[in-house]
Amino acid sequence: MKYTISYENPNTQYIPIKAEFDVKKSKKVLLQFPVWRPGRYERSDFVKNIHGFNILSGKDKVAFKKVSKDCWEVNCEGIDHLEVSYKYYAAELNAGSCYMDNKQLYINQVNCLVYIIEQMDQPCSLELDIPENFKIACGVKFEKNKATFTDFHELVDSPFIASPSLHHLQFSCKNILFHLWFQGDVKLDDKVIPDIERYTESQIEKFGEFPVEEYHYLYQILDIRAYHGVEHQTSTVISLGPTYDLMSKLYDDFLGVSSHELYHTWNVKALRPVEWFPYDYSKENYSVLGYVAEGVTTYMGDLFLAESGVKDWDWYKGEFENLMQRHFDNFGRFNYSVAESSFDTWLDGYVAGVPNRKVSIYNEGALLAFMLDALIRTNSNNKASLHDVMRELYQNFAKKEKGYTAEDFQGIVEKYADDNLSDFFKNYYFGTHSFEPVLTKALEQVGLKVELRHNKSYAAQILGIKYSVDNNRTTVQNIYPGSSADLAGIMLGDDVMAVNGKTVNNDLDKWVEYYKDDQIELILNRSGRTVSIICPHTNKSFYPIYKLEKTKAPSNLQKRIFKKWIGTDWEEI
Repeated sequence: MKYTISYENPNTQYIPIKAEFDVKKSKKVLLQFPVWRPGRYERSDFVKNIHGFNILSGKDKVAFKKVSKDCWEVNCEGIDHLEVSYKYYAAELNAGSCYMDNKQLYINQVNCLVYIIEQMDQPCSLELDIPENFKIACGVKFEKNKATFTDFHELVDSPFIASPSLHHLQFSCKNILFHLWFQGDVKLDDKVIPDIERYTESQIEKFGEFPVEEYHYLYQILDIRAYHGVEHQTSTVISLGPTYDLMSKLYDDFLGVSSHELYHTWNVKALRPVEWFPYDYSKENYSVLGYVAEGVTTYMGDLFLAESGVKDWDWYKGEFENLMQRHFDNFGRFNYSVAESSFDTWLDGYVAGVPNRKVSIYNEGALLAFMLDALIRTNSNNKASLHDVMRELYQNFAKKEKGYTAEDFQGIVEKYADDNLSDFFKNYYFGTHSFEPVLTKALEQVGLKVELRHNKSYAAQILGIKYSVDNNRTTVQNIYPGSSADLAGIMLGDDVMAVNGKTVNNDLDKWVEYYKDDQIELILNRSGRTVSIICPHTNKSFYPIYKLEKTKAPSNLQKRIFKKWIGTDWEEI
């Protein structure tokens, strides 16, 4: 398969693409377009961005029939060569998209390249028709704007940015060359390379090796708010913005997403669930193992920043508290397990979905990863950790080019924990049991405890509602089950107009605080209808805030575990 991508008329944002196929041994072929991209386990149906699909053999037009929304059937009898041409509309700029304007040509090939399934394992080439002053940032080397790939999988896993304004840095760590490419207006501090090098060295040490010989960070730095990262085997694409905050307010995000995506080089790109090995771009690739692929990576990405000394305990404490808060504020945890939620990313993607239906594979998987890590460290007398589990998974499966199962993961965890964890996995990975008792125990194992504090929002604390304010509309976004608001019959989407006759003007909390000891009547706008609601007193506090604190008298083992876990002495926090 041979592909050519051209940079023409960037104002239209239609990218000309030509795909050439040798079909002399085929009577009929199916031309398939990807329906999803690895790293985001939901249907994207990129074919909706195609314009002007056409097929030639030499100068002759070739008839084709569309057999599904993303597949074309072509009769190849008497034909040796197919040339497929089309334009791809590229007007979205994030870490997994395609984009063209007067400053750059940015391509994630899995979005826009048609292929023949039977030829996926054959060598491919990609040629770029771009201006002479354009530089190319990519995990695969281009020679005179042309690159070759071992197969289609490598091709679509090698995104690139072509631009005259790319800013390039590099460093070497453990004899691996790392490149940092920045597209956009950036002013970088001297701390960037040392910080990235520190967590990189720590990750490589824990796995014992790096899966590839060279690695490229491709940063899209935007003038608007952005936060997104996508992993690839020899690279990652990360979009962040606004650019003026990159080295200040966004710097922790910059480091966090960079560490997360680097960890994916082992976990997901090399080490994959059996259902993703190999990828099938033509349909859903269902797996319950999102709790390892994304959950463990979320946990490890942050942990390595603390372990390596890039960030301190106060930062990590805040990140962990955010994990806990998101977990306990999501009542979908009583309906759907993290394994079920992983399977169903293909159903409703990465949005919250209907109220209280599911959980996040990132958030829940990270908390569960910590619980296993604390258990392993305690049971092994601080000699082993979850790092050992992931290294053994990598050695036994990624290095042997095969996928792993949920049973494989559980088995290796049990080996290092020296315990039968069937009930743990059944109840917390595949069930909906409350995390609170096991999370409390895990925190105790590292010398910490949870403290609950009242929510500073009086609407959340007293009524049990979270709300948003937009254009002077105070709209109910979440309702705590069994709260005053729930019992009163308040509905999601209600606009709160008044509290006890006082008009709400972006100050709902202040009015609820003022009347906290009185009966509270809310006047609501419910889809254009005015509704009066009396909120009953419950004498309960809703949406509590979860905080980490030190235990009073930890054992020496707890202190040693904490030190090895986070890289800081327990007495110093």
